Amino acid sequence: MDRLAARIPTPPMAWLCACLLLAACGPREEAAQPAAPATAPATQSAPAQAAPAPVQAAPALAKPPYRFAFASKDDKRNKDPRVVDWGEDGCGPYPVAEVETIPLHDAWLLPDWVVEFDDKNREIARWGRPMAAELVGLDGPRLRFRVDGHGQTGEFATDADGALQPLSASGASLYDSARQIECPRLPTFAESDYAQCFVVKDAAGAERRLAWEAPCT
Repeated sequence: MDRLAARIPTPPMAWLCACLLLAACGPREEAAQPAAPATAPATQSAPAQAAPAPVQAAPALAKPPYRFAFASKDDKRNKDPRVVDWGEDGCGPYPVAEVETIPLHDAWLLPDWVVEFDDKNREIARWGRPMAAELVGLDGPRLRFRVDGHGQTGEFATDADGALQPLSASGASLYDSARQIECPRLPTFAESDYAQCFVVKDAAGAERRLAWEAPCT
């Protein structure tokens, strides 16, 4: 029994041998494992910038001659070389003519009149405009109107002599400030049943009295 016990190592000695063996093998196992590659930090992509909106060129202003509709007198089918087309409304056929100014004293073409009168019902200014042209504003001595038809579109200013100046579109309307009043007897509309009168505000904010004829329907 003493000789057998001498051959079998005691348990503490066995644990010591096992620990020494693991310690000797441990560093070699760690060295055998390849190092993990370094991970590059994630990069954030820069936000996409919207492309600048293209700059739109302003519409070109109209150039003379201008195509406007007018009333006419006498021969409804006059062979006037200015006439390029014909239309028709509740009053009958009307010519569309090419002009460089508003015809105020023409033997055949007749404008739609717009008259300014004072508080004593006296006519103090008068402008001609194309037939049924929309009134845009009153700027000092100039009347502004808009047309959209017969091949002509845009805003224009005219004076008491019929001179024309094309304008950039404003989107304004003289009717927005118009307040209808009773019409006095005005010489320009003495024979008209379509005259109507309004108090309007001009470009400076002043109130002015205007009269014009309603369109034929």
